[in-house]
Amino acid sequence: MIPTINKSNLANLILCVVCVVLFCMLFQKCENENLQLANVDALNSQLTTYKLKNGQLVTSGKTLSYTNAQLKNSLLGKDKNLKQVMAKFAKVQSVTKYVTNTKFDTIAITYKDSIPCIFERHDAVFHQWYSLGYKSNQKGITITELSIPDSVAIVTGTKRKWFLGKQTQTIDITHANPFVQTDELQHIEVVAKPKWYETTIFKVGLGFLGGFLIAK
Repeated sequence: MIPTINKSNLANLILCVVCVVLFCMLFQKCENENLQLANVDALNSQLTTYKLKNGQLVTSGKTLSYTNAQLKNSLLGKDKNLKQVMAKFAKVQSVTKYVTNTKFDTIAITYKDSIPCIFERHDAVFHQWYSLGYKSNQKGITITELSIPDSVAIVTGTKRKWFLGKQTQTIDITHANPFVQTDELQHIEVVAKPKWYETTIFKVGLGFLGGFLIAK
């Protein structure tokens, strides 16, 4: 026997579904507007710094939230080297790029035995990836204003060897300075527990409830 559908219950169910859909659309619109405002605020914000108890300096900045399309249209997405790294991922989760400049004011190297002649020479070396000044005499060498610039790009996401292959959580780090390398790396993704309304059990139960109301 095929159950008959009560028109009143069906109308109420359709009305409820429409209300839920409209509410979700309104909520999503508010979320998108808040996200855009947050991105504008992050773009206009300045980096801040603070110190840990041991004196270590920490740099802090606000993050951006982009879709894949927005990321591709951004300045980071148009970086040729970064695009090559991102192309290795099946799904990109985050992209970070920062610029560093390692500086040493003075490094003095004193000879154990002085050279048996008096002389002094000053000079400087300028290179794309390092620069320094130095003074040399019979007592030793003093290196001044040693500077080592670098630009670091970090991409996290999932990789797989082929279309249906196993996905692996991966982080790739690229240094623009060829003289700088990463020796150790550990990255931890914090997995959030799904909300009760995001669980499979709730979705299946909701489906059964909707079917029951329609059939009643």
